[in-house]
Amino acid sequence: MDLATARRPSHRKCKRKRRYIGQQGTASVGDDDAAMAMSRFLESGGGVRALVESGVTTVPPLFVAPVAPVSSAAVNFVVPSVDLSLPRSDAVALVRAAARSSGIFQLTNHGVPAATMDSALSVVRAFNEQPLAARSPFYSVSPVGAVSYGTHPIPRPTDGQPVTAPLLPWRDSLLLRFDKLRDPDLRNLPAACRDSLLEYHRALTRLGKEIAGLLSEGLGVGAERLDPVEGFLMQCHYHPPCPEPERVLGSREHTDGGLFTVLSQDGVGGLQVRLDGDEWVDVAPVAGTILVNIGDVLKVVSNDECRSVEHRVVIKSAQEPRVSIALFFNPAKHGETDFVFGPLPELVTEEKPARYRSLSWQEMLDNRNALGHAKPSTLDQFRVTSLN
Repeated sequence: MDLATARRPSHRKCKRKRRYIGQQGTASVGDDDAAMAMSRFLESGGGVRALVESGVTTVPPLFVAPVAPVSSAAVNFVVPSVDLSLPRSDAVALVRAAARSSGIFQLTNHGVPAATMDSALSVVRAFNEQPLAARSPFYSVSPVGAVSYGTHPIPRPTDGQPVTAPLLPWRDSLLLRFDKLRDPDLRNLPAACRDSLLEYHRALTRLGKEIAGLLSEGLGVGAERLDPVEGFLMQCHYHPPCPEPERVLGSREHTDGGLFTVLSQDGVGGLQVRLDGDEWVDVAPVAGTILVNIGDVLKVVSNDECRSVEHRVVIKSAQEPRVSIALFFNPAKHGETDFVFGPLPELVTEEKPARYRSLSWQEMLDNRNALGHAKPSTLDQFRVTSLN
């Protein structure tokens, strides 16, 4: 579920070597070789799906994770559940508890028709499983405009440190931006996906406003305080089956950058969250539910009342693909040049002073891209008080 994703990969030549650490030890790969391999892959227009269709039996170096992902088998993590058919006060209490403890919760009786969810997931899978000649015309090296499709590199650190992150995630993504005024109807959205995905977005937009109200009430600042919000970015991810699933990541560890993210997924699984104690645990899919996770903007405006959960996606199967759709919600004004946010004044007290300075949305994005979704939290540089 990562907000800051694609940037066009640099093909600039230089002498410095990058090091990639895989399951079989450490190997040095020259920048020129890596750039050529990246270029060949992206220009093929087939994505990760094409690798699988070609019969590849080993993972190319571009995808090898720096450290094999290991999760805890000893922890039985149960995602907090919120039944939206409960009385409002009960639902608010459950949302408040989940936002403060784990930073993630699942919704039941949420009002989004099962047929709407199933149709959206089905068309994403069907689009990715078309013949190469049908999907390749939509493939682009980097996201541009309101609709883009491709295998988008996750930003890597730009602080001069050795690169030890995978160059590419094991996934192909169809990205839809709903804040592009030049293309409000997403005319470039593939026809086979258009109706189902736009209907899904409408349904999730209604739900997102309800979630914002519940979170706002949970903070004790009134149901309208976080409104208006918009689901401005939809990421439709297709994770093909992988011949060596233990060597790749569908998404590396990160927190989301917005207010909150709403996720639908199929039954294959792969989403994991990091618990206190540095343990990664599975978030098992539950049919008919919708997941919500807290993002960095809400962590800031709540003055650390809400937890921005760290998560990743691992590949679970060598036979079955995984499909998920993440819709990222933000304040409706986040794209305006003068938009700034900080801890809500109502949540700043003498006992708990503001823990973050005010910052702009662009500062948030610039910082996330510079760190490449790296640990620790990308919010550290905006802190103004100690957590001691």
